[in-house]
Amino acid sequence: MLSILKAIETCGGSNILCTYPLGRDLPGLDIRRTSAVGGYERTEAGPQKGKILADIKLIMLALRIAFRERPDIIHAHLHEGALIGWLVRWALIWRRIPLAADLQGGLVGELADHGFFSRRGALGNPLRWIFRLIESFTLALPAHLFCSSGNSEQIFRNDYQIRASKLTCLDDRVDLAAYDPAHVTAVTSPFAEDVFVVTYSGSLLPIKGLDVLQEVILALTKKRRDIGFLLVGYPIDAMAEFIEANGIADRVALVGRVAFESLPDYLLSAHVGIEPKQSASGEGSGKLLHYMAAGLALAAFPSEHNRTLAGDEALAQGNTAEALVAQIEALADDRARCRATGLKNRERTQPYSLQSAGIMIADVYQNLGLAPQA
Repeated sequence: MLSILKAIETCGGSNILCTYPLGRDLPGLDIRRTSAVGGYERTEAGPQKGKILADIKLIMLALRIAFRERPDIIHAHLHEGALIGWLVRWALIWRRIPLAADLQGGLVGELADHGFFSRRGALGNPLRWIFRLIESFTLALPAHLFCSSGNSEQIFRNDYQIRASKLTCLDDRVDLAAYDPAHVTAVTSPFAEDVFVVTYSGSLLPIKGLDVLQEVILALTKKRRDIGFLLVGYPIDAMAEFIEANGIADRVALVGRVAFESLPDYLLSAHVGIEPKQSASGEGSGKLLHYMAAGLALAAFPSEHNRTLAGDEALAQGNTAEALVAQIEALADDRARCRATGLKNRERTQPYSLQSAGIMIADVYQNLGLAPQA
């Protein structure tokens, strides 16, 4: 979401972000939050108690802000944002405010990734049908949809018959200047100078491939003393228990959560970025682009989205933990190749700058009737 806000600013727009009570305010961003909600206490993905009340409060906040600030467009984030944006738009229907939405992936696929249907036995299939109907309704609400990957675009076109003219594939974007080694000082590696460092950044949750990540770590720490893991993510409890249970605290550095603007400092201290996630929702992998911007080689599965970003030759040769292990070992054994691959990855990020996203967003806005900024 931060990259979208910054991209809009590159094309002359200004933003007011209406959001939930959790999270961290950032300088230069106009963020309006709801009041606290009991039972809504986690920022990571997944259902939780208090979410419905949080959404009701967000509807009221967005309606109040839209009435007072008179926005030119409502740009919603995720499926619930699209629903909230539509309600606000119709409550202020005389304003004729266009509604656009950016969606990370399919709602039904995301719920399946979370195990929502499988945990409900015989009710699983009826619930899947109900949520598919809800998603179909939601996708019809915005005047335009931004998709996070080619995978999600195909889901919306093939499964929900959304016409191509209503879809724009807006992959994740990255602030390339934030990863310029000439202006960023990497943190000191927690390992010896000759240790090959594999890093992971993001949520340490099952839906993000936590089991695969742990399998890779265990396989490599058992047989290699020259490979270490730098984990920048949260929540840390499950990973901390895993590290302690296997006695590998000297091989795995668990940093925990860091400020987003500090992420480049950590990534630039590593050699390889690992992405263990496989998703049925079509959601793209934002972290892959940040790894590439930092000039890292990759240990990631050869999904359609990952191949589009990095090319087949930069990825693992299969969809298993063993394939990721083999990829990391090959790079550790040929560090010249690792450096060359990282530099090539950095070059491939050039089309994914914030400015390029700003141009795409501005074009969509203009087609929805907004005058271009002077």
